[in-house]
Amino acid sequence: MLQIGSQTINTNIILAPLAGCTDLSFRLICREHGAEFCFYEMFDSNSLTHKNGRMKEGIARTDPKDFPIGAQLLGSDPEVMLKAAKRILGMNEKISLLDVNAACPVPKAIKKKSGAYLIKKPEKLYRIIDKLSNALSLPITIKLRTGFLKKDDDHIIQIALRCEQSGAKAIFVHGRTQLQGYSGAVDHASIKAIKDNVKIPVIASGNIFSAHKAKEMIDQTGCDGILVARGAFGHPWIFEQIKSYLNNGVELPDPSLNERLCELKKHLGYIEKYKIAPAASKVGYSRKVALWYLKSFKNAAALRNEIGRVKSFDAMHELIDGITDRE
Repeated sequence: MLQIGSQTINTNIILAPLAGCTDLSFRLICREHGAEFCFYEMFDSNSLTHKNGRMKEGIARTDPKDFPIGAQLLGSDPEVMLKAAKRILGMNEKISLLDVNAACPVPKAIKKKSGAYLIKKPEKLYRIIDKLSNALSLPITIKLRTGFLKKDDDHIIQIALRCEQSGAKAIFVHGRTQLQGYSGAVDHASIKAIKDNVKIPVIASGNIFSAHKAKEMIDQTGCDGILVARGAFGHPWIFEQIKSYLNNGVELPDPSLNERLCELKKHLGYIEKYKIAPAASKVGYSRKVALWYLKSFKNAAALRNEIGRVKSFDAMHELIDGITDRE
């Protein structure tokens, strides 16, 4: 359980906001396997507010089964961030918390002086948190990395403390620097340093690919919760496995071949039903999802080539049905 400002969240295992991945179909599959709190895909504040821009269709789509839920905003201008936040809340007033992304490492975000760039120049980050926390009634949280180009515990601790003073009610921390991106070792010590110096909850992320990795993160950092990201790609069972291992010390087995194929077909069905996109785009997205589930199969290279040529959902289902025969 996590107490984040006025919100009580009945879990400390959270599905991360992942642009282009954690759509409604993905979240529903994860919820069926124990993900009690999920984030929307990341929202870009400029896309939400630009007079000639428009939000990607369907990104804010949800379902009665898709609660509780959080939203995350990327941006660098406090006024634009507030305007974007109000638009998101206008689409879904039941959002539990709003997270400010100061962790995205990709060059496109850094060029716009947003994401992890805000660690390098944090004064604007404090103004964003202050603006949002004073104008909105829901808790404002922040996602950080452990540094920009290099680890600097003193610097990131000061940023965490200033974020707390500015009104942040929890801190999510990815245990790598901006320069590392998503590769290299996760820095448990820096996450622990943040946890030891703030009074608000700290939720840690980075390489949570198994129940063992989740327990290792909690044991070594003292964090209040964990954020599951890429570890859920094609493996929604990870939430059940983490819960079982943390609560009871019981290691649940990985799913069988047939279980994985059945879950993939269900996921594809959700994409067909819920994703708002042109037919070709939906099929293209389904190919990416299929690769998640089939990444460790026999003859994986040949399967990838076949999936890349699929042009319809019917063809995708036919291909999946044939995998059992080949195995």
